[in-house]
Amino acid sequence: MKPPSPDPLPPRERLLREAMCLFGERGFDAVTTREICAAAGVNPGAIHYHFVDKDGLYREVLRLPVQELQQQLAGFDAPDLSLHEAIRRFLQPFLFDDGACSAQMFFREMQAPSPIFMETVAQEVGPIFDRFARLLARHAGLAEPTAAIHQLAMGLQAMAHDYSMTRPMLDAFHPELLADDPLLEQTCARLADWGCALVAYESAKHAAP
Repeated sequence: MKPPSPDPLPPRERLLREAMCLFGERGFDAVTTREICAAAGVNPGAIHYHFVDKDGLYREVLRLPVQELQQQLAGFDAPDLSLHEAIRRFLQPFLFDDGACSAQMFFREMQAPSPIFMETVAQEVGPIFDRFARLLARHAGLAEPTAAIHQLAMGLQAMAHDYSMTRPMLDAFHPELLADDPLLEQTCARLADWGCALVAYESAKHAAP
């Protein structure tokens, strides 16, 4: 029997890959550094060498999908885009969950957020949502986002994310709803329609005497 080929990834990348899957499956507290090193095929001191400690490893694991999200959202608030297209571009990455370990990990964290997760979200994701809120405020004719605009920004993202995370439940309840929309592209456009309508509502509300 031919022995398996060695993993071509360098040790640091293997640690990140295996840690992400283990954290996604069982959560941060339930996984030991020894388990991560064994899964990655590295010596027990590798985490200390590359990341100082388990917390440092986790910060880097959380940062990877955030960096990918930042790349996917590049240019969503360009001034030449229509409001509909800008909302659609912002929501699109949140609609497509490929079942990756990072999605499992973030789902766990949203249920019981850890201090490391909240720190990462505040530093890395918070500014993105601020840009989205400013975009909505600009199209609503406001100089700065109000509390309602911030709630709208979070609500639109939550709807998009919920379609992705609860897709099996939605298919069980009403399989016909998304039968012709496997990649949720039509759903994304519809959410952008709703977003435009809600921005118009906020604009009219603030313009009223």
